[in-house]
Amino acid sequence: MLWFLCANTHSTRLLTCWGETFFAYTRSIDRALELSRSEFLRTGCSARLETMLRSFQLRLCPTHRQRSVLTVLLAHLCGLYNDCLWQRRDAWKVARKHIHYFDQQAELTQLRRQDEESRSFPVAIQRDPLRRLERAFQGFFRRIRHRQQPGYPRFRSEQRYDSFEVDGGNFRLEGTTVVIVKLGGFRFKTRCRIRGTPKVLHVKRCGKHWRAVLVCDIGAAAEKVMVVRAVGLDLGLSALATLSDGTTIRNPRWTEQMEKQLGAANRALARKQRGSRNRAKAGERLRRVHQRIQGRRRSYLHQISAFLVSRYDLVAFEQLNIRGLARTRLAKSILDAAWRELTWQIIYKAEEAGKWAVGVNARGTTQMCSACGQKVAKQLHERQHQCPHCGLTLGRDHNAALNILRLGESLVGVSAKC
Repeated sequence: MLWFLCANTHSTRLLTCWGETFFAYTRSIDRALELSRSEFLRTGCSARLETMLRSFQLRLCPTHRQRSVLTVLLAHLCGLYNDCLWQRRDAWKVARKHIHYFDQQAELTQLRRQDEESRSFPVAIQRDPLRRLERAFQGFFRRIRHRQQPGYPRFRSEQRYDSFEVDGGNFRLEGTTVVIVKLGGFRFKTRCRIRGTPKVLHVKRCGKHWRAVLVCDIGAAAEKVMVVRAVGLDLGLSALATLSDGTTIRNPRWTEQMEKQLGAANRALARKQRGSRNRAKAGERLRRVHQRIQGRRRSYLHQISAFLVSRYDLVAFEQLNIRGLARTRLAKSILDAAWRELTWQIIYKAEEAGKWAVGVNARGTTQMCSACGQKVAKQLHERQHQCPHCGLTLGRDHNAALNILRLGESLVGVSAKC
């Protein structure tokens, strides 16, 4: 078993975690914001990226007055989002007319000329719900084209609208204070050293607390290193991962560990009257339990990914259809293991360090013998690989990890020694 110690160099993925984050693109910042996470996972880190965006999560320390200002601002943005959605929906129903982002942006300018209350809010932030709605409709029409379940954009309640975004020209950093246009300065705390050119600031309400994610351009990625040490990674549930050298990484099953707390918090929430303050307090307690589970899981995955990237020059892992696996009876355990999160962390940490992270097709890696290449059929309950052709005997997951390593080396074009 491997036991990991926390490191000071850990980083987290974009717009979600405490600390630093990595995001990459090849040509322009606009392209980076459009590049989906699934596409980056599919392509892996096979080439050096021209520019990297790293995000730094800040914990805001607003005063009582600033909390009120942010709450009122979110309520205003929520109303603006719903009004724009209502306008688009009714324009199509009544006149069969499409209304686009730039049409509503022009109407927002006219509204600010006539309404004094609207002028009190920064226009750069007021455009954020318009962009958000435009992305929602783009996703709606894209799903229709691909014959998926479309999911028409929905109206939002104030409780479910809890974030806004500011571009780089409308905020600045002054030491441990972030100054947002028309909103003033907000003190913040962070565990990381901020570097690079600020590009985007994303402010989010998390229960009683406020957080901000600062996205910075930190320049080009590091040059790829020569592969000396390589490892294959087989993902699983009994063990979170099995390495090609036979090492296993335990699966803590964080949700199972906190099931009693989750059940108690859910039952307490169900007993409270809807709309009451006690229900809001019970909902906050439930949110904090989920937040603890997420934090512990993510911290553990960062320890594993940091260990693998620091020790090996090439990490080969299997690309799984996690969305399809999540429809099976093992869905709860699969989602709790967070395989996608682990592979994503390995990819961006390897890219920043100049290492190699390669995803391979998992088809046949369990059935094929890693010594002679012959197919040895196994049922799911059979945990040992015993080859009748060459006599090789070892663990089922260990055999798969060796096959994954061989495929990863073939994709990179090296023959590395572990």
